[in-house]
Amino acid sequence: MRANLKLKFEKPLVLPIHYNHIIQAAILKLLSDENYSRFIHDQGFKYEKRHFKMFTFSRLEGNFLIDKGNKTITYFDGASLQISTIEEEFMKYIINNVLLNEGIKLIGNHIQVEKVELKHMDVEEGGGRITTKSPIVVYSTFEIEGRKKTYYYNPKEKEFEEILRKNLIKKYMAYFGKEPKDKYFKITPIENLKESIVIYKGTVIKGWNGIFEVNGSPEILKLAYDVGLGAKNSQGFGCFEFI
Repeated sequence: MRANLKLKFEKPLVLPIHYNHIIQAAILKLLSDENYSRFIHDQGFKYEKRHFKMFTFSRLEGNFLIDKGNKTITYFDGASLQISTIEEEFMKYIINNVLLNEGIKLIGNHIQVEKVELKHMDVEEGGGRITTKSPIVVYSTFEIEGRKKTYYYNPKEKEFEEILRKNLIKKYMAYFGKEPKDKYFKITPIENLKESIVIYKGTVIKGWNGIFEVNGSPEILKLAYDVGLGAKNSQGFGCFEFI
């Protein structure tokens, strides 16, 4: 399920260019139950050695201006933010606290939420075209001469699709405790592909934006829509929308 928040700014909102951690912190603060918040933040849903927080979010969408000299991005008037999760309890806290507080807090600023739209996606026909709302991250970590190296794949490499598919299966098993009945998943890059480099708390992360064609079983595609494609979803990566 997905919440689309329409934000209104009384004055221009100035953020660092790399602001994912700020949005993530604001979302986690909306989880007002301390035990549940700690579970999502510290543990999440586990499969083997992997822990999944089962939520993702978009970039802020609105009119903006980038100041490369000061490394800031300024949003004018308003923006929209999409928050997506498979967890009903997670979404309940988000919606209730946004309405109760009449907004959210970003770096100490109270941001008014003009409108909240809740959307459930039922995938029945097996896929379609999507556009990214935040970059899709696909990577592998290798050890070379005793040092760990991270390699980020681009959408035209064959590993991109296979790693995405395996990642979705692991998420499914972490949340539902069983394998999906149908593991089919395919993604094809279509157009407007652009690499996005984001610095998250000092770490460089590389992902890809663009338009893709996705096909797969309904259970796999719905999970992908709710929790995001690829890695680092809870840091603001892998959110997409069908077009």
